[in-house]
Amino acid sequence: MIETQIITERYENQEMQRYQIAKGFDWSNISFQIPPFSREAYEEFVRMYEAFIIPKHRSWYGALVIFHLPKDITVPFKAQTDIGTLFDPQLILASELERQYKAGLIKKENNTIVISDKALNEFVSYLIKEGHLTILCGDKDCISILPVSDTFGYLSQTKPTPKLSVNSHFFTMDIFDHDSPYDTFGVSYGLALKNGSLTQPPLFYREALLVDKSGKSYVRKISVTELSVKINGTTFKDGENSTFYQRPVDRVTPKTSGTDIVIIGNKVIAYHKGGETIIPSSGFVIQTNENIPFVEAEVIYGGLEDYIFGIQVGSAVVKDFNKICELSSPFYDIEVDPISYPPTLYPLDYDNARAPRMAIGATNDDKPILIWAEGCSKLRYDIGNESAGTSLLELADFGYRQGLKHLVNLDGGGSAEMFIDAKSMMHVSDRHPDNSDSERPVPMGLIIRV
Repeated sequence: MIETQIITERYENQEMQRYQIAKGFDWSNISFQIPPFSREAYEEFVRMYEAFIIPKHRSWYGALVIFHLPKDITVPFKAQTDIGTLFDPQLILASELERQYKAGLIKKENNTIVISDKALNEFVSYLIKEGHLTILCGDKDCISILPVSDTFGYLSQTKPTPKLSVNSHFFTMDIFDHDSPYDTFGVSYGLALKNGSLTQPPLFYREALLVDKSGKSYVRKISVTELSVKINGTTFKDGENSTFYQRPVDRVTPKTSGTDIVIIGNKVIAYHKGGETIIPSSGFVIQTNENIPFVEAEVIYGGLEDYIFGIQVGSAVVKDFNKICELSSPFYDIEVDPISYPPTLYPLDYDNARAPRMAIGATNDDKPILIWAEGCSKLRYDIGNESAGTSLLELADFGYRQGLKHLVNLDGGGSAEMFIDAKSMMHVSDRHPDNSDSERPVPMGLIIRV
């Protein structure tokens, strides 16, 4: 039986903060959920750029070519490209657009783009007509290609309707997360583990919340280099028959006489001969001299079979009953780090940067708990009558006061949302022009069926 309550607290300056807590279920009740892709989700992604992201910093952006190809549209371009053999139609089109842009065949003119190549121009015009491609413009004189992934939808539309659902992972959303030709927008990253099986590998050496078969919970840093990776019957291990490359240690793989296998989530998305592969922001690369076929394949990860649940997103804010008072996992700092890794625009002020938050943790008896810290409207903040949002330090303090063993921060901001029977009891911060709630599409969530 899921127990949920809303706790309202007030600060000394009369600002308020609401927290929704959900508990009363077991780790076995939690599953990872990719919401169903919908046209509305793509349109909302475009609206976020048009209404919020570009107007905030127009000088950062040129022409943005945003698109998503439905499965019933065939890409009229070859899968064998300058960046390797590709399997995702979104990447095949993005690669052709990027190639022609670099060749000077696509230019930004009068708040749109002009394409010289007849075949590409006809295909892009068709996609625009059908509502699958949109061109938005900032002030910068450049063109950026933004393919949107198939794993991007509304959690509230999950069928059959779960008892409870929340957003979970960070995902590629900002243009600065797109530092590799293998990246698409709306792709989640970080460990997702259920009953020893991984649908997403750990990345960026961040902390993960892990639960073993006895039900005991842990928080520890984990890397994909600790795992084995099986592809088409061949098992790869870092430092043995291959080398694993990931950000933030490397941005580009070295030259090789062998093959680079580009992996995102649990799929091989590309093979590239010769090395010098730009590592995807949301994945990693295996470099090997093994003789392997260039075929589409799923990836099987080994090494975490002793755990029934695992998730890796943000930093721990409570660990082993101790309040954590600073970021304890690595996050990209543009002023310090030479290699970008997502989320590239993450607010690093642990003490003061307030936002909506979502967190998962373990109680003092190792039972799961979810906490949603509500935030204010992105359109206007009604002080004292709506939540202010919390800093990570304030979230840590709240979790510590609840007597939690662990509490790990998940994706927050406009993504933070909790649904009970597909209905929300608090407000999300993304809003429509009339200030009504606007559910943000996400690529991954947690659902609970009891």
